[in-house]
Amino acid sequence: MVSNHARKLAHSREQRLGGGSRREAAARLRAATFIPTGLTGLDRRLGGGLRRRELTVLAARTGMGKSMLALAFARHAAIRLRRVALVASLEMSHFELGCRVLAAESGVPTEKLQRASFDDTEQATVARTASALQSAPLHFGGDTASPGLADIQALHARYARRGAKADLLVVDYLGLMDTFGSTTRERGVAAILDGLSHLAEEENLAVVVVEQLDRALLQRDDRRPRPTDMVHAEQIMLRAGTTIFLHRPAFFAPRHRQGRYERSPDPKLYPEHLFPRLGLPEPTRQPAQIYVSRHRDRRSRAVEVEVDLSRSQFSDPPADKASAGR
Repeated sequence: MVSNHARKLAHSREQRLGGGSRREAAARLRAATFIPTGLTGLDRRLGGGLRRRELTVLAARTGMGKSMLALAFARHAAIRLRRVALVASLEMSHFELGCRVLAAESGVPTEKLQRASFDDTEQATVARTASALQSAPLHFGGDTASPGLADIQALHARYARRGAKADLLVVDYLGLMDTFGSTTRERGVAAILDGLSHLAEEENLAVVVVEQLDRALLQRDDRRPRPTDMVHAEQIMLRAGTTIFLHRPAFFAPRHRQGRYERSPDPKLYPEHLFPRLGLPEPTRQPAQIYVSRHRDRRSRAVEVEVDLSRSQFSDPPADKASAGR
């Protein structure tokens, strides 16, 4: 009887240990396959995060915040996960990128950082944050005029030789890349995407390419993005494993242009330094939606997020809003 009980205890212990081992193995597999974005709902929709060995396209209209979101992915990977993230920005300087990262991490608005205009408390916060960020494996490149695929490949190789082989590569954005030697723009873009897909596969990294949406969507009543709205839709839909679309309804909302405002009605939403003025500016804090499409599937249901434009921050919505959006 005692021996039977002992056998049952041993079997139960083996099951517990086995279950723990399986969970650990699953966690290791996820870490080897995905790079989380830092947005809980988006990571859940992606199955774990941005996939290694795959090309992901992030698309939105001009001014929607797509560069900010792509940088947020890289920031989370480098600062929170200690993965090497390489951002090849073709339109922002290293100073602008650094200000956005510092704003998001310190909470001091980007505009204040760019003008070096902050109080003593903010200055101490900025200095402390900047010091902590020095060890983060976040690197900027891509500031060559009209770079091509070879320039991006060379950038990746250069950092790899320095011992900073990228886990995540962000290219911002596709429309600014040069299609050297191609007879048509379409063929050139296809070659760029094929080359980046090959780089992701060969180097076991996640590649995120930022893409523009055509202004034709502005003529629709429903301005939520669709895969066919992408400027290079045909080439992307044949090659991208995942496509992410960013949408901010407030971007299209009327701004109360009638009437003069002497002061901000809400400084948290409308920065005080923009007043007095006619009408209201775009609110700095607002909800946004992210749509995910995999392998030419139809657009998924929205993942709700919140964005603080003044601090270049994307975050999960409060729990009550998140549950309401499901």
